[in-house]
Amino acid sequence: MSQVVTTTNLPMYSIQTFLKNYILVAGGGGSSKTGITNGFEVFKINRDGKTISTTKVIRHDSGPNVIMNCCTNINGNTIYIAANENDSCRQYMADIVIEPTFHNGKAGKEINFKITTGSSVITDFSEDEPSQRIVKINYDGNLMVTGGTDGCIRLWNFPIVNSKDIPLKTYKSHTKEIDDIDVSPDGKFIVSVAKDGKAYHWNTVTNVHSPLIHPDPDNAKQIFKRCKFGVIGNKPIYNIYTIANGPKQKSYLQRWSENNKIIYELLFSEPTSALAVREDGLYIAVGTMYSGSVSIHEASNLKMIYNIKQAHAMFVTGLEFLNKDLMPDMKTAVLSISVDNRVCLHSVPSIKLVPYWKMLIIIHFILILFYFIIFIL
Repeated sequence: MSQVVTTTNLPMYSIQTFLKNYILVAGGGGSSKTGITNGFEVFKINRDGKTISTTKVIRHDSGPNVIMNCCTNINGNTIYIAANENDSCRQYMADIVIEPTFHNGKAGKEINFKITTGSSVITDFSEDEPSQRIVKINYDGNLMVTGGTDGCIRLWNFPIVNSKDIPLKTYKSHTKEIDDIDVSPDGKFIVSVAKDGKAYHWNTVTNVHSPLIHPDPDNAKQIFKRCKFGVIGNKPIYNIYTIANGPKQKSYLQRWSENNKIIYELLFSEPTSALAVREDGLYIAVGTMYSGSVSIHEASNLKMIYNIKQAHAMFVTGLEFLNKDLMPDMKTAVLSISVDNRVCLHSVPSIKLVPYWKMLIIIHFILILFYFIIFIL
């Protein structure tokens, strides 16, 4: 099932979910005088039975800087937002405010946010058009990882204190700009992909890194586009998932083991652009470039369980799984965004099993029917 849950006047490049039923989308039209502003918007997802709707909570303007990448983390009653600002990372704070409401004669409460603009720190030092391309915050909220056009991966203390902050570590192995980074839930590992076609698996404790190399020489020519970690139950080990674009407009969804061995691979007939993994590691979502399609897969074997063509009029720029407690009657649900200004919801219904006692009644009825047909008629 697919539906448009809201539209914005922001061409969207990043989406985050938080507080179970809130989403943040970010983007904009850039610094040119297009009339399209830059910034981010927060929506509340409402569910009344089977009906899904959204309510805009707040919008924040980021001035002349389009937000191409951002990440959120909750600390107490504050949602920290780290977002690109040219060669820097800008920190925003959204303080949770509980406001009284009165609807249809009933008093209630609603969550709102007071947004303030915090410090920024330079995260990319390229001599030619420096720009932050990706930012991630670890699960504990004390580590920020950035990548940009200079090909370096930098680890920072988080939250940002001031512009004089210096990186804890700098990793340099990519020769071109970073396209994507992910941090393992325990913060001990990083996976990165860049426009040099390489993917690396980093150990932040030992600072040792190793490449992800496809065993097939032909497939080794792929250029990795996105990367994500996926948990395996409650074990302190992780699969790595990547999407890679190859020759002849083909692309691949790939599952790698913790020791960089490829386990499964699924072929797509067009380039892919977006990747998401659900928090519990059970499902993966993929977005495509040309047809604006969205598919959902079982993480264990990459089996496709959902696919919709032309979910968006242009390439998919971001995907984010909804909290499973918000959609308990669904196997899984994911939100997709694009520069077509639409936020779409894609959900996979759970298979309802017939209760045991009902099954016995059905079997008993079938047996009586067969007896009547064979011996009475």
